[in-house]
Amino acid sequence: RSLGRDRHGEWRAREVVVDESSPATESFRQLALRVRAELERRSLRSVVIAGPLRGEGKTTVACGLALALASVSRGREVALVDLDLRQPSIAADLGIPVDAGVEEFILGTRALSDVCVSVEKPAVDIFPARRPNDSAHEVLVQPGFASLVRELERRYAMVICDAPPVLLVPDASLILDQVSVYIAVARSGRTRERALRSMVELLPRDQLLGAVLNEGHLPVHTRHYGYYSGDSPSPAAEG
Repeated sequence: RSLGRDRHGEWRAREVVVDESSPATESFRQLALRVRAELERRSLRSVVIAGPLRGEGKTTVACGLALALASVSRGREVALVDLDLRQPSIAADLGIPVDAGVEEFILGTRALSDVCVSVEKPAVDIFPARRPNDSAHEVLVQPGFASLVRELERRYAMVICDAPPVLLVPDASLILDQVSVYIAVARSGRTRERALRSMVELLPRDQLLGAVLNEGHLPVHTRHYGYYSGDSPSPAAEG
């Protein structure tokens, strides 16, 4: 990423660097197109990325999906929101500065513009959380949280939210009182089937948009992705 000052003199992220040569990047774009189509079909705008326990890769999926959605959007249509108020990590993962957290807007001490980090490439607005809060459930039941979601849905076509582990704390259930749907994330070789089932049973069934297997094996056909890159062999050389 690179940084610069905006017209108010605040540091803002200018660019989040994405590995365009990776088949995983294109897999995220494929996922983004499917998610966007399904949200549009249901006339919905907000989705939570949820995992049963720690280490499932939900934050990675949330960031990757938001960046991929932004890369296939015409304008500034995507918001990425860190609602894991207990252990916020989106800002650290993306390497962006945090002057104010989304929890401060919820509690009425900051304006929404104060807690927004605008990235220019891809065009995505990020709403990070600032400090870990062990009483996050008390924040999520405040009227300001409903106001946050409604305002983001008004401003953006797609709102992607990261959430804490579903089976450890009640936060995801509280988040889904306001956010439309969720995507379940499981990690290949780590997530137990029993934990995934328990999560799906705990959350409203009609709010399940779909599921993502994180760190699974990429399909065999992705090995041919290099054919389209600038330094790949020519078609003749491929035979």
